[in-house]
Amino acid sequence: AHWRESGLPLHPISLNLSRRRMENPKLVEHLTAIVDSYGIDHSLIDFELTETAAYNNEDYMITVISNLKSAGYKISMDDFGTGFSSLSLLTMMPIDTLKIDKSFVDGIGTEKETYKERAVIKHIISMAKDLNLKCLAEGAEKRSQVDKLRSFGCETIQGYYYSSPIPVEEYEALLKNEK
Repeated sequence: AHWRESGLPLHPISLNLSRRRMENPKLVEHLTAIVDSYGIDHSLIDFELTETAAYNNEDYMITVISNLKSAGYKISMDDFGTGFSSLSLLTMMPIDTLKIDKSFVDGIGTEKETYKERAVIKHIISMAKDLNLKCLAEGAEKRSQVDKLRSFGCETIQGYYYSSPIPVEEYEALLKNEK
């Protein structure tokens, strides 16, 4: 809200949503009340669900995710490929983005790259596209990794190659330069 009032460009913000939080029966109402109290467009909030969190009641989880999606929020599956969830969940969950875990990206575009890593990443990207999902690769630290991931068709890449985490004041300065 402060950035909007200051005339700064707004970009989606990602927030992790834990399994424990997902169990709250009033979660969607609670989150919406917070976001609405600041007058923020729901599409600027991307809730990230970690694949590594085991969900006891998949039907309930899908209902919560569907309700968040219906309220206009974006939904991402974080750490994709490292958890125990069934691929069939991808066909049932209304997610927007698949985030490839850093552990798959570490060797790509380096001398440590293996054909197995290439195959896994290429297939995750292809599967995301076939499911009409955006694909984001986490943890790119080198230009060679970015170039290789782009050559595979990955749409969005994040990691230290672009920036290490920065204080909010530095981020605001970047936003001011973007205007």
